Amino acid sequence: MRYFIFSFFISTTSFSLHAQIPQAGIYQFNNQQNNYFGANHYARFFNSIDDFLSMKITTYKEVNDYGLNYAIVAVNQEQKQMKVAFLRDTVSTKGKKQWIAISRNSTVDRPEESYFSQEFSIQKDSVIKPCSNSSSLSGTGNLTGNWSFGSNNYNYFGIYKNPLIKNQSIKDTVSGKYQNGKNYQFEQAFFVEQGKRSKAYIDLRTNINRDKILIYDKPGTHSLVKDYFRKGETIAITADDSAQWYEVDRIQVCKDTGKYYSMDSGMQEGTTLLQTISGWIKKEDLVCSPWVRQQQQTNKFRFEISAAKEFVNAVKIINKKTGSKQVFLDIWAEFKSRPTQVIQIGDYNFDGYPDFMFLMQSGGAGPNYTNNFYLYNPQKGNFEYHDELSQLSQVEIDVKSRTISSNWRDGAAHHGGQRYTFINHQLTKTSYWDQYAGAGFFVQENSGELVNGKWIDRQYRGAEVLTPTGTVYQYPHKKGVLLTVLKKGDYAVIKDENAQFFQVEVTTVSNHLIKGWIEKENFFPKTSLLYTTNTPLYNFELIKDQQSSPVAVKIITRADGRTLQYITELNEIDSTNTTLYIGDYNFDGYPDFSLKTSSKDDVELGNFYDKYYLYDHTAGLFSLDTLLSKSPNVAFDQKSKSYSSTEFVRKDNVITKKIKKHKLVNEKYILIKE
Repeated sequence: MRYFIFSFFISTTSFSLHAQIPQAGIYQFNNQQNNYFGANHYARFFNSIDDFLSMKITTYKEVNDYGLNYAIVAVNQEQKQMKVAFLRDTVSTKGKKQWIAISRNSTVDRPEESYFSQEFSIQKDSVIKPCSNSSSLSGTGNLTGNWSFGSNNYNYFGIYKNPLIKNQSIKDTVSGKYQNGKNYQFEQAFFVEQGKRSKAYIDLRTNINRDKILIYDKPGTHSLVKDYFRKGETIAITADDSAQWYEVDRIQVCKDTGKYYSMDSGMQEGTTLLQTISGWIKKEDLVCSPWVRQQQQTNKFRFEISAAKEFVNAVKIINKKTGSKQVFLDIWAEFKSRPTQVIQIGDYNFDGYPDFMFLMQSGGAGPNYTNNFYLYNPQKGNFEYHDELSQLSQVEIDVKSRTISSNWRDGAAHHGGQRYTFINHQLTKTSYWDQYAGAGFFVQENSGELVNGKWIDRQYRGAEVLTPTGTVYQYPHKKGVLLTVLKKGDYAVIKDENAQFFQVEVTTVSNHLIKGWIEKENFFPKTSLLYTTNTPLYNFELIKDQQSSPVAVKIITRADGRTLQYITELNEIDSTNTTLYIGDYNFDGYPDFSLKTSSKDDVELGNFYDKYYLYDHTAGLFSLDTLLSKSPNVAFDQKSKSYSSTEFVRKDNVITKKIKKHKLVNEKYILIKE
């Protein structure tokens, strides 16, 4: 135990909240007093500097109580995971006494099955503690207190748990007054690498159910048993190069009969040392649940699965001719089908060889289920997990067209899909689509297609018919050929438009695609607001949806009351402003109009925008002018036939303004000054 004053934080080095990755190997508990984390590590637990009074650091209680003198670290950069497992001392005199005390402790249900380990995720060069207990080593227990991993160096690491905070009052020996504050009590332990024993362990497992897991001298049918893993022991895996075998180490804590002398402690005896036995274990020996033979099989292979409760945990593939096996572990797939019908066979990469797959998870947000796909590698003669294909949801495979379709749903308002194929043995996306109904009155339709190695992206809108019926014509007028009649609620994708018609694509119930033209009024609600301002020739109405959002501007000829045009390009129009502004914005003698937009991100700087719709006297219609509409704070000069725009820009907390001036030349605005 050691007490610290605040000057400790000035002299210690800083600590990253993301611990550095230690190298894989075997580590030994180090109780030296100079094992500290960096200052930031401790300071981040303080409620405030003002209430800090003192702190003390003690050895992690459970490390002493359980006799955890050694630790094994496994690092798998490919799978981005690191595991730490602690080994118990039950052989030394001290260790035996500690273990007897543990066995008598009523808080430990089954002390003989207490395993101490934790799994961490790796991000770049840092170790991140997992967020849930489900990522602990399968079947293991844990140290109490939600311990965490931290490291200051490549060849040693520390563990800690959050401090115990207590109120404290200390009397000043000079003034005689009492100081009140918080005392922070930290528990931590450091483990130092045993250099000569370092091995590149890639995984750790615990024998949780079997009395014995045999260790063989070599992989293959003629191997001999040389030892076995006892129940509760940690299996340190050094290689996973075989379809059926793991190369492993059995690391055992043994009593050291030697005597050692040190300057600090004098003569010591009764210590421990590690004994390592290397060999091979069968992967299938790690499986506890019975194997269930599957109905579907190929000419060359048959399949078995092992399931416990609601999960499929392992898959075994047996070569019918040679009897050789391939085993996949740690699957944790949802067990939804009949036990004998989990595995499904098919040619999923169109290479002529049968592959297999099974349901992985049913998914959320509706039907977002995924499958695990394992593709046959004819060069290696085994199956390989295909991560890209397995990440896709709602997969449908069409062997005839050699295409793979994947669909997804992100809530009620957003869904889409992609189409893939295999090109040179690589899964390649060839098209996509998505539909978003949460961005206004119209549904946003996005799609893309890979053509000659280049993507062609398209953006459309879609809407439902709101009138009882709506006629689709071959051409954009009522005199054209009638193609079909839509009913209320039918959905159409809008490909193009003119003044009064939408060009649409409609898929019928019988999956027949119809392309044609339909009057815009069939899609608009009846709610409208007549603007008080107008031109000598036209009146204007604002059509709104049920949420009072602008949908379209209806332009009506004053002379006969006929509809001239529907304008639907109303993105960002301010729904709270019911004023339409009239002006001659292109100085051609014909009135145009503008609408205020809703607030943009830079409105706080003083940048205000309008949507400008200019009248084309040749076509007799209004159209959106994008240049004017993208310019903030526009001011028109009728005399010089020009306009200026002023934009306020913030840079390094300093606001400056940029002024641009455009002049009308040959009926087009040209930038003349900036």
